[in-house]
Formats: sequence, C-alpha cells, structure tokens
Amino acid sequence: MCTWSSPFLGQLTRTDSPIFLTLDEASWVAALLNMGRFIGAISGALCVHYWGSKNAIVCTLLPMICSWILLFLANSPMMLYVARFSGGLGLGMTFSCFPLYLGEIALPQIRGAMVTIAFCGSPFGYVLVSLVGYYMSMKMSSLVFLVLCLINIGMFMGLPNSPHHLMKIGKLEAARKSIHWYRSGIGVDEEFEAVQKFVTSSAVTSLHDQLNEFKNPPIRRALFIIIMLFTFTQICGLNSLMFYMEMVFRRAKSDLIDPSLAVILINASGLLTAILSVKMMDKCGRKVLLMISGTGISISMIALGTHFILMDLGFDPSKFQWLPVASAFLFMITFVFGLMPTPSAVLSELFPANIKCIAACIASFTGALFAFASTKTWQPTIDALGEAYVFYIQAALTSLMVPFVWYFMPETKGKTLQQIQDDLMT
Repeated sequence: MCTWSSPFLGQLTRTDSPIFLTLDEASWVAALLNMGRFIGAISGALCVHYWGSKNAIVCTLLPMICSWILLFLANSPMMLYVARFSGGLGLGMTFSCFPLYLGEIALPQIRGAMVTIAFCGSPFGYVLVSLVGYYMSMKMSSLVFLVLCLINIGMFMGLPNSPHHLMKIGKLEAARKSIHWYRSGIGVDEEFEAVQKFVTSSAVTSLHDQLNEFKNPPIRRALFIIIMLFTFTQICGLNSLMFYMEMVFRRAKSDLIDPSLAVILINASGLLTAILSVKMMDKCGRKVLLMISGTGISISMIALGTHFILMDLGFDPSKFQWLPVASAFLFMITFVFGLMPTPSAVLSELFPANIKCIAACIASFTGALFAFASTKTWQPTIDALGEAYVFYIQAALTSLMVPFVWYFMPETKGKTLQQIQDDLMT
C-alpha cells in the first residue's frame, strides 16, 4: 500500500496515461494515504479496546479491500484520491493494533525477533508492489492485491484472540487455551499467572482513568520516547524514497540501471536485510539497532543530496550516476535493519495493558501526521530549495535520533512486559 505510488505515479504523470495527473495531483495521491491514517489511528485503537488486537487486524483489511476495488475501477483523479484515503485508513488502523497483537502473543525472549519477522512483510510488500507495477497495469495489480487481502482475512479469522484480551474480558479458560496455542511448549500455568498478574495490575475502569495514567512520570517518559521514534521514522526520508523513488532516479539522471528495475532491486535488498536481522533485535538490543540505522540513513541522505549538488554545479551526472542508486540501497538496508521494526517493538513493550490502545493510537496518529506533512510538502520544498537541501535536512533531522536513543531510551530486550513496567517506575 505504501509503495504503490512509486511505480504508478511515474506512469500516471506521463502524458499518454489514461488518467493523467499533474505533479500537484500526484502529490495528493501520495499524501492522502497518510491523511487516511489520521482516522485509522483512532479507529484502530477503538477496535483493539472493544474487540481485541486480533479482531482489530481483521478490521484493518476492510478499508484496504475497498481501496483496491476503487483503484481497479478508477477513471479519474478523484477516485484515486478516495482509494488512497481508504487505504490509509486501513494502514493507520494497522499501526494502532498490529504491534499490540505481537507484543501480547510473543514470549519475551523472542518478542523482538517476532516483530522483525512480522515486519519482513513490509519489504516483501515493497518488492511485490515493485514487481507487479513493473509487469502489470494498475487495474490488474489491484486485483492481485485484492485477492491477497481476502486471503489474509481468512487466515486471521482462524486464529484465537490474544490471552491478554481474553483475560481482560473474563474468559479465563479461553485465555488458557490461547496461551497453549500461541506459546506451545512452555508452562501454561506459569504463563497464565504472569498474564493474569500483568492484566490485573494495570486494570482501570474508565477512559478518564486511562488518560490519568499519562500523568505518571514513567508513562509520560514512555510516551515521549514513542512519539519521537515514530516521528524519526517519518522524517528520515522514508516518504521521499518510498513514494517517489522512481521519480527521484529520473530527476537524478541516473542511467546506470532502469529506474523501475532499480526500485525492485533496492526493495529486494530491504527484504534480505529484514531476514538477516531477525536475530539481531534480541541479540544486539533495540538501542544498538536504532543507532546503527540512524547513522546509515543520515549518510545515505547526505550522499543523495551531494549528487544533486554536483549536478547543480555543472558536473556531468554520468560520471557519478552510481551515487543515487548506492544511496538508496544504503537507505533501504539501514532503515529495514533498525528504524522500521524497532519503534513498533518498543511500543508493544513500554506501556501497561490498560493504556496500550491509547498509546498505540497516539503513536499511529503521530506517524500519520509527519508522514502526511513530509509527503505533501516534498514537491513544494524541492521547488523552493532544490533536491539537495531537502535530503540534507532529512539527514540532519535523522542524525538527532542517535543521541536521543543513547540518552533517553531504555533497553527492553529479553524482559517481560511486567519487568519493563517495573524499570520505568524506578
């Protein structure tokens, strides 16, 4: 859903496109996905609160199905707008509930790896969208993704709810069975008591009480960390490359490889990195991965900006046409290595059960806000400052993540959710 615009905006902005888009219209097609995330963030949190994280994930697929149907039927820019907004609604809901679901079903020792494995779906989706966009029309690709959404609904409908949700609504025997299903091979009674203690210790009776929880200094600290991590995720240059990667290569006059093929290869590198980094989350810890990721992303943005500076100075772009491609490769590898999966893993760990929904909503809303701002302002900012300074600004902002993580973020690897809460209280 996120990278759909990279292959197809390049096609839709050509004069021979059946639905021709101006650059301003193209920026709205890209940005409306993130505008839909605003509402999705709140909707997803409500779904988790009332129906549990597993059922909420099923709900996220419904607006995505509507989006693919509309993209298949689209014959005007307005239909593209509505389709992308609907897709953003589902995406925002996903960010509100998916991390919570993973945090509730995974053992502490493999929770980070579980999140990383799950987020391998993102680079896999990037590759799939790039391949489909390269070989298929917009209508045919919409049918492919529609079928995949329907398959996902069928898969999740067959899964049990998380033990935390079942415990919360008083279905103790169902919670015990859920623990046995998700965590086969461990002591069910011991895990049952741990989940019960965690849910009971964080139980409150009303939304007002839940909001009052955020007055506690440890919770405020956790919220500040999550807001900053989700902000860094969106201001690092992600939207510039994911939404406009093919257009960036064309502007950079990089003929080393066909821009569409370059996008496929770069996204494939992200998938390989995600697979290789599965064990790194729980081996190295969250902080190390984030600092490595922030450093690599900053270097990649500086290199990309330097390419455009050299072009502005009159240098022959054919002499360094490898630079934008190499920069994009470095960005994708380092982003997927740390900044893509880690904020969601930390989100699932830092908050008590009773306020996780609200925290996830705030995190998703924050991500949507900065994603929309960075996507919609990308073209006007380039028109005003030029490509080089846009990438330099993104590099400078991302570099701030390294000292932030070092000084403010606690390490959570290998700890139970209760242990993390105890650490925040001290």
